[in-house]
This record gives sequence, C-alpha cells and structure tokens, in this order.
Amino acid sequence: MLNRFWCPDAAAAAKACLERCPEDAARSVSVADDVCENRFLFRDHWEMERTSEPVEFGPDVGGVDWAHIPAGDPEWLYAMNRHTSFVNLGKAWRYTGEERYAAQFARLIEHWIDQAPLTEESSGSTWRSLEAGLRCENWLRALKLFEGSPALTPGLQAKIDACLAAHGEYLTRSYGVFHELSNWGVLQDHGLFLAGVYLDRQEWRALALARLDQNLHRSVMRDGSHWEQSPMYHCEVLHAALDTLLVARGHGIRLPGRLAENTHRMCTALAAWLTPAGRLVCQSDTDDLDARDLLAAGALLFEDGALRAAAGEGFFEENYWDFGPGQEPAYRALAPARPALASTALPDSGNYLLRAGFGPEAGYLHFHCGCLGSGHGHADLLHLGAGICGEDVLIDTGRYTYVDSPLRAQLKSPAGHNTTRVDGQDFTLYKDSWTYSAAAWPLKGEYCFTPYADTAAGMHLGYLGRGVVAGRRVVFLKPLGTALICDTFYTAGNSRHTYEANFHFGPGRCRLEEGRLRWQGQRAGAVLQSLDGAACSLRKATFSRHYNFLEEGEVLTLQKEGAGFASMLHLLSMDEGAPQPFEARRIPVTRASNGQALPSQKAEAVQIEKGGRNAVILLCHAETADGVDQLSAGGYRGWGRVLVFTPEAPEGLCLAW
Repeated sequence: MLNRFWCPDAAAAAKACLERCPEDAARSVSVADDVCENRFLFRDHWEMERTSEPVEFGPDVGGVDWAHIPAGDPEWLYAMNRHTSFVNLGKAWRYTGEERYAAQFARLIEHWIDQAPLTEESSGSTWRSLEAGLRCENWLRALKLFEGSPALTPGLQAKIDACLAAHGEYLTRSYGVFHELSNWGVLQDHGLFLAGVYLDRQEWRALALARLDQNLHRSVMRDGSHWEQSPMYHCEVLHAALDTLLVARGHGIRLPGRLAENTHRMCTALAAWLTPAGRLVCQSDTDDLDARDLLAAGALLFEDGALRAAAGEGFFEENYWDFGPGQEPAYRALAPARPALASTALPDSGNYLLRAGFGPEAGYLHFHCGCLGSGHGHADLLHLGAGICGEDVLIDTGRYTYVDSPLRAQLKSPAGHNTTRVDGQDFTLYKDSWTYSAAAWPLKGEYCFTPYADTAAGMHLGYLGRGVVAGRRVVFLKPLGTALICDTFYTAGNSRHTYEANFHFGPGRCRLEEGRLRWQGQRAGAVLQSLDGAACSLRKATFSRHYNFLEEGEVLTLQKEGAGFASMLHLLSMDEGAPQPFEARRIPVTRASNGQALPSQKAEAVQIEKGGRNAVILLCHAETADGVDQLSAGGYRGWGRVLVFTPEAPEGLCLAW
C-alpha cells in the first residue's frame, strides 16, 4: 500500500543511515527510547519548535495527556500532536529490530485516536488543521517504516485508516483566505494530498494540488523567496512542495507545471539564502539549521547541477529515507555547476548574501532590506549579519518563543538586530507576538557583486514622522576580509537627533578598547571599529539560535548626535584565528579639477591597510555633479557613487553609479 511512498526499501535506507549518518541514527534511537518511557523532548532536525526540557507522563501510556501545555506555551502541545515521535519510533525499529518500538507506536497511536477526538474545542488545539496536515505525513511515514511488524494488526490498521479518512474530510473544509497565502495552508494541503494518495481519494488529491498551486503562486516571489521572510518557514514550505513532487512521481500523478516551477525557484532561493557553511541565517522566526538536505533533494528532483553544487558532497539522512541509497549514485553523478561569483541577491525579498568564496570557511555578510512578511517577520530592516570559518560574528538574536512576552518583544524589535535607531525610538512598533502597530516601509536599494568587492544598500521610511530617512550601505572587500558599514540619516532641515547602531556578537569573548570591539571565537576573530568617534558601550544581551533555548552574548552600541544630515562609519574586519592588525581612517574627498574639499554631507572616503594590502573606499551621499569633473581621495580619482581604489586598480572599481 505504501510501496511507492518515499524510498522503495526501508531496510536498505536504515543500513545506509547507520553506516553514513551514525549521529543522526543515534539521535533517532535516543528520542525513541525516551518515547518508550512516555518522555517527550522534541529535537528533530526540522522540528519547528524544539524543546529543551523533557515532559514525562509516567510508565503507563494511559497517563499521556495529549492536551498538556507546559510552561504556558501551547507550541509544546502542537509539537506533541504532530507526532514526529512516531517517525522516530519507526526509524529506531528499523535501526535496531527491537519490537518494543513498534509496540509503543501501536499503544500511542491507538491511545491518541481514542483520547483526542475532533471536537469544536480540539480544532484549536490537538486538531488544529496545521497539525492535522503534518500528522498525515508523520503517520504515513511511520506506517511505511513499520511495514512487516506484528504490532500493526489488521484491527489497528483499520482504525488508523479510518482516522486518516477523518483527517482528509476535516482538511477539505478547513480552508480560508488565511490558508491561501500562509505556510500553514501549504503544510496542511500537503497532508491532504498524501491522505488522498494513500486512501485513493482522487477528489482530495485534485483539491490539494489546486490549493498548493494557488498558494505558491501567491506566496513565492519572483526570486523564489517565500513572502513570510523566514528562511526556516521557507524550508518548511519547500519540504512540503518537494515531498508532493516526490510522491506524485512515485504514483504517476501529473502536477500543475506552475507548482513545479515555483518549487524549483524556492530551491534556488534557498541556495542563495544560506551561509557558506550551508546553514540558515537566523532571520525572523528561524533557527540555526543545516538546510543542505533540501538542496540535495531539489538537485535530484530537478536534475540541477547548481543545487548539487550548493548542497555539497553529502547525502543526508532525510535523503536516504526519501529517495533510498539507490539514488545516491545519481546524485553524485550530477555535475556541480557553480556560478562565477559566490555572492547572491534575492532582490524581491531584499536579502543579500555577500560571500568571500564558495568554501564553508569563507567570510560572509547577510544584509536585509525588504518587506516585513507575516507575523513571523521581525523588525530587522538594514540588519547586517556576518560570519567566517563557520562561526557567527554578528548575529540575529533569533526567536526563542512565540509566547507574547517582554522577551518576545525584545527579540522581534529593532534593538534585537544589527541595525540603527533614531532618538531611542523603534522604526517598527511591536504590538503582540504576531502583529505590529506600525511598520516601516522599506526602500530596497542597489547591489553589485564583483570578484574583488561587493556592495548592497537600502533605506526605510520608519522615521519619516520624525523628519529622518535612515539608510545603510555595506562595502565588502573580500581579499581583505573587511566590510565598511555606512549608516546615513537624511533629515528635514537642521533638526537635531540622536543616532545609534547596535551590533550583537555571537558566542565568543568581547573586549572594548578605544572605539574598537575585539571579538574572539573558537576558530575566528574579528574587530569592529567606529571611524567617527561615536560613543561606545558594551552590554550583555540574550539571543536564541533554537526555539526554547537561550544564550547570552554581548551587544555593542554606537551612538552620536547630529543636526542635519549625519553618517556613522564602522569597519568590520574578520579573520581565521586571531584578528589581524589593520588601520582604517577617514580621508578627505576633493574635486579633482580644483582640489576643493567636499563636505561629509556630500561624500566621504576611508583608507584601509591590512596584511600588506591597502584600499580606498569613496562614498557619495548626495549629488556632486558640477560640470565635468571627478572626485579624488587618497591620491586616486574617478567618478561614481561608490568607488573602490587599490594599487592594482588605480582607476577605481565603480560599484554604484
């Protein structure tokens, strides 16, 4: 019945995982051992809301409370009723051959069917339509894994099938405008599609595919980004879409062409959104996760060498269970197709990954200036993340919880991100866990990538009521491992304001000395220097790389006052090992024809020397045209809004006109 769902040979997949993914196999067995003791701790790779404290219900399955809400967070209840625990029991049975895992699955699923019926009340808890959709996948995966176990008696199988039919009927009618755009709609309709295939309900299949096609048409931008601005929920939607394609192919079901095209674009966007180490940037409601298994799946389904290059050499645990080890040679036979440049842009969502190279150790910057997205979006306009050698240097503070609380507000608000604020006020105003009372309008800027240097820029109108337009431009000199960060504030008249820039640092040691913050991680080091005498302060701050898990780091705040136009210049230098010494200073900008100095409101320049190399970056903040002329700085001259000069390129590299 399930022979055409996922890998054709579950025993062979288990053998391959034990040999090639032993840590993943051990984790599944550990989770299953806990579940056999009625102890629940949700820590799967793609668990949407992980937990860090186990909840125990005692030795008897009868004591399991499916509606339990520990610590006031209903997300635990939702995770409990998605039944990823059933899949781990099935994997453990395949890995070990121990029948106790199958027996526990039988006890738990029958107990759930008997004790958690669909009612008007439970439709908002154990039977939320999102959980109902996810359960369809997890139940069917568990049934596939347990094929051949005596624990799956004919009576229990009939009971499960009847409950899956109830799920399908429920999902057909649980649909509205909200589901047409949200990740929720995709996840539940993926479950409806699987139930329709399993129970041979063609009307469910057709309805689910039509809804999925319509949702992705609305929610996937032209560049492939999911509109909710959360890389993790992008991945959840992408998994559902890829799995729909995989199961449909196994059953010879024809799909809407647009559905496949949007899924492919989402794969390409994911490749562009990852750090060089293949991990998600913790943007909005996102955890720090390795996402290369999805790229590997996309590479196989679309025979795409670019996705193969982004996924790397590994075939991951999820790939073995989905495709089987028999497809690994086909994956490795795909020729990796790397683009000319490692840096990538998602201009519709306003996300830019400036990478120094293709290797996992390469330095990178993540810059964001795009739409807020849904309630999962954070107030992070002009946020800048950074890393090198697989370590986070500048971090997004993450999400930690969905419970409406001061901590949720702190992590979602501008001060929880590496961006700027004016007069101590937020540009986007937090209202509650899922909404804002006012949101800044982003002005997506220009970008340019070259082998030597990259730039990206943006502005927003969040302070227009205060007479200020805030902007940021970053220029990344890749051979030097340095980035110039230029924050600009255009004001109405000569009004005076206080400006601040916050920079949250990843795990490591921080030391502040005379306008320089020195950060040392385990494998890399960095220095962030203020170039304009801004007041500097360092304080402790919390961040969260995984749901329900808090860490403590440090945040540097740079602050200055100004009347009229103001700018703040900062230099970030990143290196493998300890930070290398460098010198960076402002230098004057003049007109080449007559030596007349330009005020900082019009143009600024910075000279950088590091590791025997030097460069000059010239930035224009306003129109400087005055007849036919050029701009000069540091003995160089040229024309453009963003210019980079080096001894090897004395005529200048223009990154923006």
